[in-house]
Amino acid sequence: MLRRAVLAVLFLAAVPVAYAATPDAPPDSVTHHQFRIGDASVAFTATAATLPLTDDKGERQAGMFYVAYTRDEANAERRPVTFAFNGGPGSSSAYLHLGALGPRIVPFGPQGQMPPPASGLIDNPDHWLDLTDLVFIDPVGTGYSRAVGDAGKRYWGVTEDLASIATFIDRYLTAAGRRASPKYLAGESYGGFRAARLPEVLADDHNIAVSGVLLISPVLEFSLIADDSLALLPDVLRLPSYAAVRLEQSAASTREALAEVERFALGPYLTALAASPRDEAAMQGIYAEVARHTGVPQAVIARHDGRLPLGVFAKEARRPDKLLVSRYDGSVTGLDPYPDSNRARGDGLFDGLRGVLANAMPAYLAGSLGVRTELPYRLSNGQVVRQWNWRSGLGGREGYAGASDSLREVLARNKDFRIAIAHGMTDLVTPYLTSRYVIDHLPASLTGDRVTFSLHPGGHMMYLRAASRAGLHADAERLYPKAE
Repeated sequence: MLRRAVLAVLFLAAVPVAYAATPDAPPDSVTHHQFRIGDASVAFTATAATLPLTDDKGERQAGMFYVAYTRDEANAERRPVTFAFNGGPGSSSAYLHLGALGPRIVPFGPQGQMPPPASGLIDNPDHWLDLTDLVFIDPVGTGYSRAVGDAGKRYWGVTEDLASIATFIDRYLTAAGRRASPKYLAGESYGGFRAARLPEVLADDHNIAVSGVLLISPVLEFSLIADDSLALLPDVLRLPSYAAVRLEQSAASTREALAEVERFALGPYLTALAASPRDEAAMQGIYAEVARHTGVPQAVIARHDGRLPLGVFAKEARRPDKLLVSRYDGSVTGLDPYPDSNRARGDGLFDGLRGVLANAMPAYLAGSLGVRTELPYRLSNGQVVRQWNWRSGLGGREGYAGASDSLREVLARNKDFRIAIAHGMTDLVTPYLTSRYVIDHLPASLTGDRVTFSLHPGGHMMYLRAASRAGLHADAERLYPKAE
C-alpha cells in the first residue's frame, strides 16, 4: 500500500506545477479502496486528477479530468489498462463510470428503472476491474475538464477531439509508467466512434499500439443514421430496432426473433424503396408488412411513402395510449405532454437518467474519491455539440464522418488488434444493424475471428438492465487476455 501511495505521489509530481491544471481545476486526490473480485477483496488505488493540455509553445490551453482505478501490486507490464469515455459529443464519462464499468453504480431496477432521487450507490457485481485497470476520461468541456479562456473551441471537433484524447493517453501512459501495458479503449455512442478512430491516431502520431476496443452502441458511419431524403439505408437499418420494440410488448426480443425482419429490411423493403418508378401496387404490401413489424398504422406508413422517421415512430408507436416511446430505449415509454401534436418532444428515459447522474457523480467524486471543488460538474455540455466542427473529420470523404476506413487500416497493420461491438436491441438512436452492416462490408480477411458482435436486451444504455450489464462484462471478458 505504501509503495502504491508513493508511486501515485510521484505520478502527480510528474505534471509540471505551472501546468498542473486550469486555474479552477479541483485539487488532485489519491484514495485507497478494497473491491470484490470473485470471492476476494482486492486493493486498488483511485486517482482523481487533471492532466494539462498545452499548445506548441508549451502554454496551457486546457485541463482534462480523469479517474483512474489501478490494482495494487499488479505487474504493470502484463496488467491491461483501459481508457473509457462516453460520447455526445459533449458528455462526461459518468454514464459508463456509474452505469456499467466502475466499481460503484447507480441502483437501477432489474429492467433499468430509475431509482428515487436520494438513492445512494451500490457495489457493481459486474465491474471490469477483474479484467483491467480503468481510466475514465472527461473530454474538454465536460465533467471537471475545462479550457483556459475561450480555448475550448480548439478541442471541439472530430479531428481536434481525437488529437486531444490521444495526447492525454500518451501523457498518462508516460507519467504512470504504463507504456508497456496492454492498452484498450471502451467507448459508448459517439465515444464508440472515437474509440474506433483512436487506434489509428495513436499508432500514427504517438507510436502507441492498441490491443483492442469495445464499442458500446457505437456510431461507426454517420451516413447510416443521417436524416436525408435520398438516403435509404438509415430507414432500412432502423426497421429491425422498431420491430424489437414491438416484440418487447408481448415477449422478450431475441436475435432469432429479429432474423425475419432483418431479411425483409435488407431484401424486399430496400428493393421497394429504391425502385424507380415506384410500383404502387407492390408498395401496398410493403406498407402492410412494415405495419405488422412495427405496430404503426399502415396509413401513417403510407403517408411517409413507406419510410418511418424516428420522430414519427416515437410518436405513433403508442399514440392510442398517449405515450411517447424513448429514442434511447424504445421499450420504455413516458406520458406524452402534447398528445394531440404530431411532434415527439422530450425523452423520459434520457432526461431521467441525466437527472440521476448529474447528482450521483459529483457526490461520489466528493464522498468516496476525495475530490473537493466548487466547480460545477458538467454531465453534458450543449455548447460543445452546438459548436462541434464536424467537417474536420471528413478528410477525403464527402458529407459524413466515419470510422470504417480507420478500422480497416488498424486491422490490416496490427494482426493482434481485436474489436468487440455491443448493442441494445431496442436502441433507436444507434440501431444495431448499422454496426453489423459496416462489419459485414469489411473484408473477411481482416475481420475473421477478430471482430465480435453481440446484442443485449435494452436500448442505447443497455447496461441499465442488470442482465445486460452482466452480458457486457461477458463481452469484455472475451476481449481481454485471461488473467493469471
